[in-house]
Amino acid sequence: MWLNYKTIVYNVTELILFTQETCGACATQREKNDGLEDKYPDVEFREVDIQTDLETAEEYGVRKTPTTLVYANGEQTAEFIGIVDRNDLESAIERATQQSSGLAQRLGDFV
Repeated sequence: MWLNYKTIVYNVTELILFTQETCGACATQREKNDGLEDKYPDVEFREVDIQTDLETAEEYGVRKTPTTLVYANGEQTAEFIGIVDRNDLESAIERATQQSSGLAQRLGDFV
C-alpha cells in the first residue's frame, strides 16, 4: 500500500450543511447544530449556501435545503434531507469519526 497526499487528507471526518439564506428550516438546523464544533473539535464543519455556491451543491448532488452530509475519509457515511434531530446527527458524526480513526490506526500500524 502506498501512502500519498490523498490518503492523508482523507483521514478526516467532515460535516457539510447545505443551506440558503431564505430557508427557515436552514435557520432551525443551524440552531440545532450550535455547539457541535466545540463538542467535536477534530471534525471539519462547513456550510455551503447553494444560492451563492451552486457549483458545489451540484457537485454533491444537493437539490433541497437543508441537507446535511457526513463524510469519513472522503466517503459519505450519512445524508439527512430536511431538519435532522441533534441526537441523530451526533450519532452519525460519532460513527464517521470511528471510521476515520480506524483508518488512522491502520495507517499507523502500516507505517
